[in-house]
Amino acid sequence: MRKLLSLLVFASLILLTGCNQEDINDLNSKYELLSQEQQALKEEQELQAALLKNYETLLNALQNKLTVDSVEDNVDGYTIIFSDGSTVDLTNGHTPVFSLADNGNWLIDGKDSGIKATGENGLDGQTPEITIVEGYWYINGENTGVKAEATDGTNGNNGADGNDGENAPSITGIVVEDGNMIFKFSNDTQITVPMEETATIEYTSGLFIVNEGWFGQETGSVNFFRNGSNDIETKVFANANPGSTLGNTTQYAAIYNQQLYIISKQGALVVADAKTMKETGRIDNFNKLASDGRAFCGVTADLGLVSTANGIYKLNLNPLSLGDKIDGITGEVGELLQYRQYVFAVAKGKIYVINTDTWAIDKTYDGAKGGLAVSKDGMVWSANGNSLLKINPYTLEMETIAMPTGVSVSHNAWVWTASSLSASKQENALYFVNGLKVYKYVIGDPNSLNSPLFTVPSGRMIYGAGINVDPRNNQVVVTTIDGWGTSAAKNNLYFYDGTTGALKKNIFYEHYWFPAIIVFT
Repeated sequence: MRKLLSLLVFASLILLTGCNQEDINDLNSKYELLSQEQQALKEEQELQAALLKNYETLLNALQNKLTVDSVEDNVDGYTIIFSDGSTVDLTNGHTPVFSLADNGNWLIDGKDSGIKATGENGLDGQTPEITIVEGYWYINGENTGVKAEATDGTNGNNGADGNDGENAPSITGIVVEDGNMIFKFSNDTQITVPMEETATIEYTSGLFIVNEGWFGQETGSVNFFRNGSNDIETKVFANANPGSTLGNTTQYAAIYNQQLYIISKQGALVVADAKTMKETGRIDNFNKLASDGRAFCGVTADLGLVSTANGIYKLNLNPLSLGDKIDGITGEVGELLQYRQYVFAVAKGKIYVINTDTWAIDKTYDGAKGGLAVSKDGMVWSANGNSLLKINPYTLEMETIAMPTGVSVSHNAWVWTASSLSASKQENALYFVNGLKVYKYVIGDPNSLNSPLFTVPSGRMIYGAGINVDPRNNQVVVTTIDGWGTSAAKNNLYFYDGTTGALKKNIFYEHYWFPAIIVFT
């Protein structure tokens, strides 16, 4: 009897223990759910507080007649700074900036929407009607094809909680027009704030695509890819400098001392602030004063060099003016590289080594077709067909590295373009174009050239210099067009992993740009 009683008590304890554990698990689940709801409520409150702050800041700007001083990049998007120091923070991909293109179309975040800003229905000169229909931005009732996203990830029509009217209105669009920045809100209101004539958009985190231009139709141009974006901001130089143009067949650019030196084959040599793209200097008709432009390199704070179709010229930087021609060098000269006390210059079939202390030619190498790069180990590299040329900058001795049959650094034998030869800043390796293939030479390992790192999709043409390697993340960035004729208006910007060759991003954009060279900021 005692044994039976003990068993019953033991069984009862087991049942009670089981029930208690289920209750505990249930309580834990409810607590976790409550915690998630509290976190969501906290995030919602923070969002509403941020929206309200933006709205109050804009109202203050309107009431106190403030102006927009600048637009700056930040980690998540960009910050609009007003004349009293107050700011509005906007997140990339959520609030588009609408502005006018040179062709009269509306730009959305720098991308041509294809929709005219002026028309027959009395819309000329008026602020556009911007709406969201089924998740897409509409301008004056016409679908732009650009998806709209609000800060809450919805289609942007309402606040985070819907239509109850109690939420702070979110900014759904910004229009830059006639010197004003017009902020449009989710409650169908808008605030217009004048922009200072000196107000700027910054280009500090990304890359410039310098374009030859549509020959006979347009001069050269500069586009910009902003890190984290999925679009190309077009004609950033023209947008920052209304009425100013680059030269014809813009073929090269380089950043030196925070200035972007833009070299065209014909017309003006132009200098712009690399951060704002505001023009800081130009030499009109440079090709007539010297010869057709090719490339640039800086030497000192006050002096640079420009290669041309007929030799190399000194370029005085402060103030900008054309200097003397370097003695002993004639004919076409392409890439220039300043390293240690030398400037290396690639001419047709030659590499000149110029001593920047004496301006004498200390060494001349025969047999080179193009390209100059400095590898991570400090060696200087060039190319001659299917051979890589390694120059020791201390001894000026050259070593030739033969590549496998069929592998060579692409070279334009008809007109000068910058070479694709590029060096990694992250590892001791070189990259170059061979047709549609991109090879990686791990320095010292000939087997690394047995197969390409990657091949761009068929139906494309790697155009201009074609590639450059991002010094920050070692991605190889490639510019392509689809071909000649109307196919030349179809452009792709590819991003490949510099180690695995995996495609990371592909951006398609249109127009007859003819990309010449990529310049990282």
